[in-house]
Amino acid sequence: MTTPTLALPAPTPARRPLIAFPLVLIALGIVFLLANAGFVGEGALRRLVDLWPVALVLIGLDILVRDRSTAVAIIVEVAVIAASVAYAVAGPATGLVPVGTNTTSVGRFDATSLALTVNYGAGQLTMHSGTPALLSVSSSREDVRVQDVRQSDAAASVTISPSNDGFFFGTDRVWDVVIPSDIPVRLTASVGAGEFRFGLRDVKLAGATINGGASDLTISLPKPTGDVPVTISAGASSITLEIPPGVDYRVRTTGGLNSVNGVETSTGYAAATDRLTILVTSGASSITVR
Repeated sequence: MTTPTLALPAPTPARRPLIAFPLVLIALGIVFLLANAGFVGEGALRRLVDLWPVALVLIGLDILVRDRSTAVAIIVEVAVIAASVAYAVAGPATGLVPVGTNTTSVGRFDATSLALTVNYGAGQLTMHSGTPALLSVSSSREDVRVQDVRQSDAAASVTISPSNDGFFFGTDRVWDVVIPSDIPVRLTASVGAGEFRFGLRDVKLAGATINGGASDLTISLPKPTGDVPVTISAGASSITLEIPPGVDYRVRTTGGLNSVNGVETSTGYAAATDRLTILVTSGASSITVR
């Protein structure tokens, strides 16, 4: 009499981990390092955002090829990533495209101060003073949404946002935001990847908080009245702070690997009554003070 033997099923081979994700992280790290070192042009980060569908291609290649040959998968994916990075870094230079005639305005009424919140994704945005209204926005698209307008006594608050997500609709959107120069303005802005110019030189700035992603950010600051706080949070960015002559200021940085070019604290800051107190929190950015 033979004893039956129990046949155990063959173990299912463990699925290899995704290769594309670490390769993309390495490529992004290289581009950000090149940007901080000044070897990458202004449009490179914006072109990287436009290339987000490449991530879907890499995932598909990973699923198709990885289990058959890890080496082939690595070679193919590295080639795709290298071509994408080469396009982003060496692609054609892009500047600000002309803003269209789609304009949205918010009336002044009897407001004597403004708290402005700008929620903006990827694209290009400029801000400057010069409107008799409370706010005026010209856009290259019909995408400006005034989410909230409130007024308590003579203090007004306005929140504006795009009507679509700039990440999925490209970075060719351009906004020109015009604010008053004759009433105090407190600014809160959240931006993504792109090119952003905040021309606040002639604004009665009460304070500013600017949150950015991987961006080229320029902030032209005014002569302050009192101690004016300016807080900037950014990822891997190029940040330029333009300080008017004779203004006392201090620039303090926290976060990761940040380089500061220029004088960080004016000689009269400690004793000054009217001064700019600037805090920059960033992952890895190049900061220029001039």
